[in-house]
Amino acid sequence: MLLKILKETLRTVKEKKILHSEKLIEMTHWLHHLEFLVVRMMMFAIGVHHLYVYTIKTVF
Repeated sequence: MLLKILKETLRTVKEKKILHSEKLIEMTHWLHHLEFLVVRMMMFAIGVHHLYVYTIKTVF
C-alpha cells in the first residue's frame, strides 16, 4: 500500500500534476506509522542490548 502511494506520488511529481491532498495526507500517515515502528524497534534493540550486558556483567 505504501509502495503504491509512493510510486503514484513520484509519478505525479514527475508529470508536474497537482497532488491530491487526500493522497498526501494518507502518505504522511503511513510515513508517521513507519517512523513510529522504527523507533519502537530501536528502543527494543537497545533494551535487549542492555539486558545482555547486565546479564554478562552479573554472571561473569
